[in-house]
Amino acid sequence: MLRWNIIVAALFILVILVQTVSAHSLRGFLDSTVSNGRLLTFSPSTEVVLRSAEAKYKTYVRADGTSFVFLNVTAGSYALSVNSAEHVFPTLRVDVATADVEVFLTHPGNEWSFKGPRQPYPIELRPFGPAVYYQYREGFNVLKLFKNPMLMISLLTLGMVFVLPKIMDSMDPEQLKEIQQEQAKSVPSALANPMNFDVASYLAGKASGPSSGSSASHSKAAGSARSRKS
Repeated sequence: MLRWNIIVAALFILVILVQTVSAHSLRGFLDSTVSNGRLLTFSPSTEVVLRSAEAKYKTYVRADGTSFVFLNVTAGSYALSVNSAEHVFPTLRVDVATADVEVFLTHPGNEWSFKGPRQPYPIELRPFGPAVYYQYREGFNVLKLFKNPMLMISLLTLGMVFVLPKIMDSMDPEQLKEIQQEQAKSVPSALANPMNFDVASYLAGKASGPSSGSSASHSKAAGSARSRKS
C-alpha cells in the first residue's frame, strides 16, 4: 500500500514538473506614446485577456501603469486583446510553443490560419486612439448652408431677377427691338400673350375643324333659299 502511495505521489509531482516546464510567462507592455509624443496614462482597471478554444487567461496593468504579465501559460495559439474604457487597442495572435513565443498582428473576421505581420516580443501594444462613445452635435456652419443645392438655385434665380432687367435696359433699343421681333416669330401669338388667349374658343374651333365651315355654308344657303321663296 505504501508503495502505491509513493508511486502516485511521484506521478503527481512528475505531471506538475512537466506542466511547469512546458508553461511560459508572457510579458508585455502598453505603449504610452502616440504620434504627437504625448504620454498616455492607463487606468489600473485596464484588462488584458489571452484566450483560446481551450483556455483563458486574464491579467491587469501593473503598478507602473504600462506593463503586464501572464504566468504559467501552456503551449497553444491565443488571441490577445485589451479591454479598456479609455483607449482602443489592436488584437494580436500569440503562438506559445515549447521553444519560443511568436506574436502576429491580426484582425477580427480573418481566418485563424492567416497570420498577419509579425510583432516583436515582449508583447508591445500601441492604442489606435481614444475610445469615442458620444457623437457631439455639430454647430451652425455658414459654409455648409451655402453648399445646399436648393439654396444655390434660389440665389441664382434671385440674381437673374435683378440682373436681367438691368441687362435689358443697357441694350441698344434697335437691338432690343430685333430680339423682340425674333421672339415673336419663334413663339406663337397665343403663347406670347397667354392672358388674351381664349382656351374654350380655341378648343371648340379645333374640335369642329372643317365641318364648322361647311355647316356655316349650309346655313347661309338655307337662308338664301327661304328669302327667294318669300
